[in-house]
Amino acid sequence: MSLEQILTFALGMFLLALAPGPGVAAVVARALSGGMVAAMAVITGLVIGDIVFMSLALAGLTALASTAAPVFAAVKYIGAAYLFWLGYKALTAPATALRPSDAPAVSPHKELAMGLLVTLGNPKPILFYGALMPTFLDVAHATFADAAVLALIIAAVSYLVLGGYALLAHRSRRLLATPRAVRRLNQTTGAVMIAAGAAIATR
Repeated sequence: MSLEQILTFALGMFLLALAPGPGVAAVVARALSGGMVAAMAVITGLVIGDIVFMSLALAGLTALASTAAPVFAAVKYIGAAYLFWLGYKALTAPATALRPSDAPAVSPHKELAMGLLVTLGNPKPILFYGALMPTFLDVAHATFADAAVLALIIAAVSYLVLGGYALLAHRSRRLLATPRAVRRLNQTTGAVMIAAGAAIATR
């Protein structure tokens, strides 16, 4: 791949990652409620899902993915249900003031799975990859090295952009020194997670 091709794909990925959507909502909500560890695990799941879709598009399996609509639909509703459940838990969580030393317990595996479900439950990314890559890359003659470069770009851009969202949300946790502030956070987080679940379910 040439430098021009790499930059073109990186720009497309940057715009995709920057655009508000269920992925951004999930990352921000988990950064607020679970901290950076939870948010980075969610981002990892999102990255893995994107690489799966990119690989399908690169292999010319976009049409095959379209025929697997029932599978994607099942994943979509599972992901939406999980986000609804997390939103409910946030809305009903006790309002206890956070201390600077508080380190919420998280399960990286569950957070990663949530990120993966958010991506796989939304087949739109494969349409993005299927439409973008042929404009700058001869997909029929793409090599493993090309796929590896694209995967690295996906990971780098996603961690950079979504990690920025997560960091901003995480830093706002310092303001949560009173039960009232925590209650508002729980309400906001719960609403964001439920809204993200609704967005996935209705796409």
